[in-house]
Amino acid sequence: MNMVAEKFDSDAEHELERYLIAASKAANYLISKVADNGYISASTDYVWYRPHWFRDSSWVSVSLLRYADLARRHDIAHNASNALSAASRIIYFNLNAINNFSQNIKSLNNIPYEDPNFFSLLHHMPSRVGISGSLYVGDYINDNIEKNVNRSWLIQYDSIPLILYSLNEKSKLFGLESSEVSLLREHAQSIAEYLGRIYITECASIWETSQQFLHAYDVASIYAGFKALKEISSKYEINISVNEITAIEGRMFKGGPVAFLKKFFVKDGILYNEKKPFSNEPVPDSIDASEIFIFLNFGISGQMLGGADIESNTISKIEKELFNGNMLPIRFKGDNYFMGGRWLLLGLAFAEYYIKKGLYNKGVKIIDYVINKYGDSYPEQEIVNPASDIDMYNLYAQNGYKPIQNLAWSYAAVIMAITELINYREKELAIYSSRHY
Repeated sequence: MNMVAEKFDSDAEHELERYLIAASKAANYLISKVADNGYISASTDYVWYRPHWFRDSSWVSVSLLRYADLARRHDIAHNASNALSAASRIIYFNLNAINNFSQNIKSLNNIPYEDPNFFSLLHHMPSRVGISGSLYVGDYINDNIEKNVNRSWLIQYDSIPLILYSLNEKSKLFGLESSEVSLLREHAQSIAEYLGRIYITECASIWETSQQFLHAYDVASIYAGFKALKEISSKYEINISVNEITAIEGRMFKGGPVAFLKKFFVKDGILYNEKKPFSNEPVPDSIDASEIFIFLNFGISGQMLGGADIESNTISKIEKELFNGNMLPIRFKGDNYFMGGRWLLLGLAFAEYYIKKGLYNKGVKIIDYVINKYGDSYPEQEIVNPASDIDMYNLYAQNGYKPIQNLAWSYAAVIMAITELINYREKELAIYSSRHY
């Protein structure tokens, strides 16, 4: 081995070790927050985040599964075992929650869209639950009062799809346990029918806003849920076949969620995020950084929507209007949540996306920025200095006089971005080694 190659090896090993340490610290933090039954709060800092959110917990379980796979490949057996155990507990908790709300899911099949009760939480899977897996009660919050409220902000359609997504991630990396398959088998048919009915109707967005709109993110998440269900069905006996799932997926709209997105959300070569009910085109300029999940995680490419440039055009528009030259993006234009800070989890999702696309340097800049600045505590947002007349003390009074710290989803995003980074670099280094040794 020549000296140049030896130095290259040493530098690369040091680089990967630094990222592995950062991922391990983030994973250990999340593991410590998962209860024995799989319950995990989105954050304990903020009263509204203390429940178990299906979206946040699903991304946490996915990140821990990917970390467990990384750790076992790097001979960190103890970490791998703990991460897999924590992820499995979360997934089983979430599957049990589907069981708890199975009557809600089944009841919706008998309610027509024109009935106001179609949009009652009483007939849907909620977005969050308490430690028992039922509607959250505690800390001055009682979700039971939302049961009969139409168009509750607690109705978001990504809950079941993300549970399925995380279950499929486990299936691919480690295989499923009989208890997981058994729970899914019991409800697979009603889950598919539920997903097949809801994606053409309005709900609250990923950010619990715009309850009167349809959202590309939610429609795409349901595609991802169907995709996960099909892949699991092809490997395990869950009492519903791939062909049956496909038929249900396209029952309400021919071609299913992707065809629905292509027809109603794409305009002028861009995938927009919002559509009004009964409108044949999207809300103008409705760009949302959450669309990154459509291309990164939900298995939908621009080509599937009508042209490869749709994906690049959409990403470019988000970069220009929501990043605006910064390392992290805001969620959407006009966002004033805690004065419209920039979101770590979204920036890290873009970093993961860039690395997947081969834009390593672009992705690693964001990862380095986040772990160098926030490595001991990953918050929800990077706070943008507000106008001088804003009383920030009172703004944060409800939140312990500080921004929301230690957001579980931010830690999960760190792990997923770093895992993608390490996987990419190891493949790159293997190619280098094969050429020089």
